[in-house]
Amino acid sequence: MTSQQSGRFRISNDDLDVPERLEAIFQDEGYLFFRGILDVGAVLAVKRDLINVLQAQGVVKSGETEPIWTGAGMDRIDDIALYALASYEALSEGPARHLAGKIFGQPAFMFKNPNIRYTLPDHSMYVTPAHQDFFFIRGTTSFRIMWIPLMEIDATVGGLALAPGSHKQGLREHAEQAGIYSYVFKGRKQRGVRLEDIEGDWLTVDYRPGDALVFHNLTLHWGLPNRSNRVRLSLDTRAQPASAPRTFQVEKSILELRQYRKEVQRIVAEEGASEAVFEAVMIEMMKRGLPAERQPVTALIAEFERQLA
Repeated sequence: MTSQQSGRFRISNDDLDVPERLEAIFQDEGYLFFRGILDVGAVLAVKRDLINVLQAQGVVKSGETEPIWTGAGMDRIDDIALYALASYEALSEGPARHLAGKIFGQPAFMFKNPNIRYTLPDHSMYVTPAHQDFFFIRGTTSFRIMWIPLMEIDATVGGLALAPGSHKQGLREHAEQAGIYSYVFKGRKQRGVRLEDIEGDWLTVDYRPGDALVFHNLTLHWGLPNRSNRVRLSLDTRAQPASAPRTFQVEKSILELRQYRKEVQRIVAEEGASEAVFEAVMIEMMKRGLPAERQPVTALIAEFERQLA
């Protein structure tokens, strides 16, 4: 059955100081949405810094305070300059970590690899397909995702949508989505769940700076098309209780994970294995925290090729 939008998120601000109520909502619906809960100044500082970098790279029009698109493509964006910004880490480690701690009812640990999202208008090949984060981040079930809009995001700009209650169905099969690619890990073909295979309805909202959407690692969620004249800017990070065990993956930055992926990909290619085997090896390598070296890579190649035979 094809899913369709049925409404907007429940706002949980009034329950923030009632941890048991928050947890009941989270376990039932698979998400928590907070309106204007984060320090707006910290959010807008990230937006301003991203716009400045994208203007210097010719992607956002100069002299604008909003991210008005110039028409330049993804190939113009050097996101190493974006990830060098101190403001985005300050937002994750400051206001976002404080909110996560309130939700957990104890101190929170923020993953060291928050993602900076910059969605260009009408670039459907880079729109994030429906997926569950647990498919890509194994070895721990204690983490939750926090998606933070860095600007006003209405239905034209797009934003994030999710299927409430979908976390109760467990881990779904994620298949390669034709013609859709990651820009965080450049060249990676995106895997996900087809929207027509998601039963029930889905929710979204018009987002504002200061909002935060927190959801379960098994909740199905996806990016909506950007049909505006603006580059959609957002940040997503992941949190877990500070007392929970930490896996290899949570301690690495995006740039470190990219290098790790390149090393594993090089070894897999030299061994003549398929791309499907490479992606399976990558997930298992990070789950086990294995070094990007030939011995563990070849052992996993043999294991997965036996399964695919």
